[in-house]
Amino acid sequence: MNILLDFLPLQLNGGIGGAASFTMRVCEEVFSKKTTSDTLYGVWDSTIGEGALYKIGRIAKNHHINLHDLSKETLEAIVSKNKIDTFFIAIGQFYTNYRLEGITCKTIMFIHDISEIERCDIKADVMLYDRRIESKWEHIKRLINLFSGRWKRQADAIYSHIMPLYAAPNTIPYTVSTYSKYALEYYFPQLQGKVRVCYSPTKSPQILPTIENRTLNTLISQNKKFFLMLAANRRYKNAKNVLNVIYKILDKYTDFYIITLKYGVTEHERHIDIPLLSDSDLEQTYRYAYALIFASFFEGFGYPPIEAMKYGTPTIASNVTSIPEIYGNSGICFSPFYPADLYRAILAVINNRNKYCTELTHQYELLLQRQAKDLNLLVKEIYKS
Repeated sequence: MNILLDFLPLQLNGGIGGAASFTMRVCEEVFSKKTTSDTLYGVWDSTIGEGALYKIGRIAKNHHINLHDLSKETLEAIVSKNKIDTFFIAIGQFYTNYRLEGITCKTIMFIHDISEIERCDIKADVMLYDRRIESKWEHIKRLINLFSGRWKRQADAIYSHIMPLYAAPNTIPYTVSTYSKYALEYYFPQLQGKVRVCYSPTKSPQILPTIENRTLNTLISQNKKFFLMLAANRRYKNAKNVLNVIYKILDKYTDFYIITLKYGVTEHERHIDIPLLSDSDLEQTYRYAYALIFASFFEGFGYPPIEAMKYGTPTIASNVTSIPEIYGNSGICFSPFYPADLYRAILAVINNRNKYCTELTHQYELLLQRQAKDLNLLVKEIYKS
């Protein structure tokens, strides 16, 4: 078989985050099932450059992948010239700037979430002004974009471009949670009953014996208790509310710290912001955290609670979109719209952490089984003629 793989998520947004991790894990499984009668191709864009975590040139060399540059060739030409049997698209929205006409081969295409549409519908930006990292004028501009309909027009443009391929007869449309499936069917009725769900597969990073980040190493070696928040620079991760609440907690409980990734600003002596962690150090952070705070307004799937769950680390999680589906009854949930509810949830974990730790194992095992089953079925579909 001739299989075309999507490497754009390894480049875009710096090649960091759930999109890149999902793409790489699926590709690794495709590599492991390759036979001598299979030929693998990959698409990337040389004008974007390499991502921070996965080097496409090295991947292509190690797995004998024929790379095609989307800045120089159209997808239609790549598919036709190489007689592609199956085209795997890991993140459909990443193809907004590329021509999608003329792709007649079997296509497996993922849309993980439709937050671009949902944010316009629920108008979450109204309450997301964060004075620490955003000027009032920047916030006003966001509100203008929201209420003028500019963001909605942009979202409409994205989906009017990718939806014809996602809903095409030759495409098998996928998403990563039941919530996202229903959201897609709600906003795009033509997809009713067509979208398949494949939980994002588990990651297996190599864990080094030492912690590379000095600040993190000091904190852990001194057995300090810390809460963890990831991707704090992304507005919809809700760092504003988290930090407003956590600073009250730190003032009340003087033996706790908060670690954020990528926020860029600190206003409390026990707030530690780290720009970037290696996969190994991130795993150690999950392992030693007192709890993960996962306060997102939107998630298509959400890796962090599962990664924390692996180490018996409880998650204080939003009760919206896909998060309750993934986390089940194994943790404590709160409304991301109400800071006082987050305050309640954090205190509940502080007062009875062991209760939440003991409930994690069963849900984690269920998720692992589901992830392995879904990944196996997906790769079988990729190789299916």
